[in-house]
Amino acid sequence: MSGPAADAPLPDPDILIPRLADLVARMEARVPYAAALVTDERGERVRVSTTEEHVAPVAPARGAVFTVHTGRTLVEAAVDDLGPEALAAAAEQAVARALELGLEPDARPVDPGPAMTARFATREDTPYDGVPLADKVARARALRDAAGGADARVVNAFGTVGHTRSFEVFVNRTKRLVQDLRRTQAAVGVTCSEGGRQAALLDGRARRAGWEVAELPDDLVARLVADCTRIVGAPRLEPGHYDCVFSPEFAGIFAHEAFGHGTEADMFVKDRSRGRDYLGQPVASPIVNMFDAPDRTGETGGYFFDHEGQIATTTQIIEKGILVRAITDLNAARALGLPRTANGRRESFARKAYTRMSNTYFGPGDADLDEMLASIRHGYYLERPSNGMEDPKGWGIQLEGHMASEILDGRLTGRVFSPVIVTGYVPELLQSITLVGREVEITGLGMCGKGYKEWVKVTDGGPHLRLKARLA
Repeated sequence: MSGPAADAPLPDPDILIPRLADLVARMEARVPYAAALVTDERGERVRVSTTEEHVAPVAPARGAVFTVHTGRTLVEAAVDDLGPEALAAAAEQAVARALELGLEPDARPVDPGPAMTARFATREDTPYDGVPLADKVARARALRDAAGGADARVVNAFGTVGHTRSFEVFVNRTKRLVQDLRRTQAAVGVTCSEGGRQAALLDGRARRAGWEVAELPDDLVARLVADCTRIVGAPRLEPGHYDCVFSPEFAGIFAHEAFGHGTEADMFVKDRSRGRDYLGQPVASPIVNMFDAPDRTGETGGYFFDHEGQIATTTQIIEKGILVRAITDLNAARALGLPRTANGRRESFARKAYTRMSNTYFGPGDADLDEMLASIRHGYYLERPSNGMEDPKGWGIQLEGHMASEILDGRLTGRVFSPVIVTGYVPELLQSITLVGREVEITGLGMCGKGYKEWVKVTDGGPHLRLKARLA
């Protein structure tokens, strides 16, 4: 499938919207519901390491997808050509497929939503595209040099800056929506070596913003290097059940894996999640609240509307320990009779929409870190998460991290263990939470796949959490 050149002009919505609206109207003369989505994705990555410098565009992709609802199911056709003839042919193809499957005109109609014409754009204090390439390379070099020169045990370091731009147009019977999403990130990574053993860590920041967020604080780089040198050669801890404190980053991966995937309602439709049976039931400690918020200002996993035209709003998933709501896409919401949420997302115009998380996090509580540490006789402070997995059907979970710092008699001893693995049953872990911190922190370097594919940008986070977990 071909794509536009990285510097090709963006689609003109003043031309595109009337064209799409006309096609949608023609489609709906023959089918119960139709919609059109156009996306244009492009970006840039700059990476400077100890051994090389690399600048490359993110592979540009532009195209349209037409969606038809037959009254029973969704039918789609995609095209990577935005010319009027190609668009008309794709619209006709979607209708033809729907008619071949058969319509159910008496089925409950798809609600197209209230009439709305709006154009949304990410605010950039300093537009990334206006920054000279030499300045971007210099920023990446500075990150590399700061990390590489911080400790003699650093054998490799790299700095990266990058930016993606997603320009999207959605049209159905009532909506004419445009969003221009700009995401900028900066990251730094190090590999440390000592005594024939090595360890590597990565950290950084990503936001929906411009060049102004492509600089990392000095203390972030210093802490990254210090932590990497601490885990080189660190022993494994003795497996067992321990009182723990999760850092905000570790709380984030816990939120993402525990009741992010587990409340994606397309998994309910496929009978692949136990969450469906527990809606309205307590699943966590009464002090636990959890949210998915695509409308959270500036967070890189967010957007103004999803790929099915649903305006972004916050969904509370857990309220005072009770599983109150799932996140949905159009198909899952209709199939289950659940409210729509703005979580219908695609990897690209050529891929299906699924229920996907955006910015998923634990809400704040009223405790502080010193209080949590003081309450633990022997346990561990977990930080620097690396990976996670969940079985929504069985509610098992596994979280992996680089650092477990020992807590003894309410204080950090300075002993570090690495790596660390958390395993358990999701409700047991959530119900064991006894303290929740005041300050929510959200990180945004990650991507999320669905079944090891269908990648979309997400963030996760939370405050510090005190809980009991099985560690290895």
